[in-house]
Amino acid sequence: MITLIVGEPDSGKSELAEKIALETGDSYRYYLATMEPVDEPARERIKKHREQRAGKGFITLEIPDKVCTALSSIRDPEHSTVLLECISNLVGNHMHVPDGEKLYQTDFKRFVQEILADILALSRVRNLILVTNEFASDSTFDTETKDYIRLTAAVNNELLHCSDRVYDVRRQMEGGHV
Repeated sequence: MITLIVGEPDSGKSELAEKIALETGDSYRYYLATMEPVDEPARERIKKHREQRAGKGFITLEIPDKVCTALSSIRDPEHSTVLLECISNLVGNHMHVPDGEKLYQTDFKRFVQEILADILALSRVRNLILVTNEFASDSTFDTETKDYIRLTAAVNNELLHCSDRVYDVRRQMEGGHV
């Protein structure tokens, strides 16, 4: 089962994702972290998330790009939950790998499909929980930021169609379902 959780930054997506992961009853719960500690705010956010999930039984895998490689570390996929935090970090990281910038500038669709294939390779696990951000666009953003927002939105849109459950934490709807 694929669960997608969409929301703005600091909207409670991570707490909801952890709650859902803990309720699956799976033997193994993996937290697949994609954020790289590139600056102090990123290090603080990583620290906050580590503290938030401490003692909850997650096995943490820190993989900033090519998240499908996590499969080699998952003991029993049919009895496992993977919480991938977060798609927007994965998009940003992929934009900066060798040839990533060139690819998204020359073949937007292929860039999105590569990320989507990487993520969906993880669907071999019983429960895949995906956390992603939605950003407001602003005409004052630089070109790279606009591209990042557009790419993240495109990946999110594709994931909406692949997911069994979607939670939108921007709106308080009964049960959180969209």
